[in-house]
Amino acid sequence: MTKKTHTKGGLAGRTENEGRLHLLNDIRTSLAITADAAKLLIDLEKEKANPRKMELLKTMVENLDKINATLDAVKAVTGEGGVEGRVYFDIMNLIQQVCATHDILFLQRQLHYHISASADLPKVYANPEQILIVLSNLIANAIKYAPRNSDIEINVKEVNLRQGSGVEISIINANEEFTEKNRYHILEKFYKDSTSGSSDGFSLAVCREIIQQSHGQLWVDIPSKGKVAFAFVLPCVEVKGGKPPNYHTFKYDITIANYEGITKKYGIEKGSLLLSQIEEYVRRLVRYPMDVVAAFEQSGTVSTIYETEEGNAPSVAARISEKLNSERFHIGKEPVEVTLQYRLSTLQ
Repeated sequence: MTKKTHTKGGLAGRTENEGRLHLLNDIRTSLAITADAAKLLIDLEKEKANPRKMELLKTMVENLDKINATLDAVKAVTGEGGVEGRVYFDIMNLIQQVCATHDILFLQRQLHYHISASADLPKVYANPEQILIVLSNLIANAIKYAPRNSDIEINVKEVNLRQGSGVEISIINANEEFTEKNRYHILEKFYKDSTSGSSDGFSLAVCREIIQQSHGQLWVDIPSKGKVAFAFVLPCVEVKGGKPPNYHTFKYDITIANYEGITKKYGIEKGSLLLSQIEEYVRRLVRYPMDVVAAFEQSGTVSTIYETEEGNAPSVAARISEKLNSERFHIGKEPVEVTLQYRLSTLQ
């Protein structure tokens, strides 16, 4: 297995009062690894086609997933150790720890993981036990969907947030079956009632809840064709205060109404570049990466998801549309007439 190793270390800032939380997390991690191992056994048993054994394994996996989801929910919803457990810690040590606990699963699926990080990363400010849940879920998710004998990339870099420095962690795996439709579905699922449905979706929703409680953001992206990335950003400074009661999540869709005509005239590739121009322009108008911005080529739509007080949502949308309407877009050197349509909706 090819790894880029870093100095190992325990969780910084753990106190005697956090012992109970640490024990709960150890249980959850062990259960998660057991569930993932059972899923690998299912893959191996498919060739032998023993219906009774398959049924028993599936039952075991379903119940382990339910237990894991319940433990995650208890910690996320009740805020167990949440605010009180926040400390400054080295995210690289945590990533190294999670990868080590999943070594057997990497080996079973003949996967290689590569960790790359920018130099002199600042420490993040969050609850390390809760971020361990997020990393465990996202890495297990990457292992589950990555093709055998492929690579999983874990990229870590410093980013600028409005309140100061932050660190962005991206977990990338190959997945030819993952489409824009899947991405759109996951993004909306993050912000809607996700307590029902599959355990995978529930776990991802819990991850997002943990990251948001840490004043960060989590999103899904398609960095290149055939790949999927789950990324999250955490602050490197202490952020005080919670959200006011009338704080809501909004989605603003910006659709190129004549996108089909543009792709017919200039080609799909140049139409995609135009959509990327608009996506990058919108990113400059919002608090990216705290506000999610995603382009969807099939529909010619750029969506931004942001949180603000209810009365401010229309003004944010109006500022974006006003700037876009005054912008002149080009394909190459040729100006192109772009007809934009806008739709503001409440997600949460």
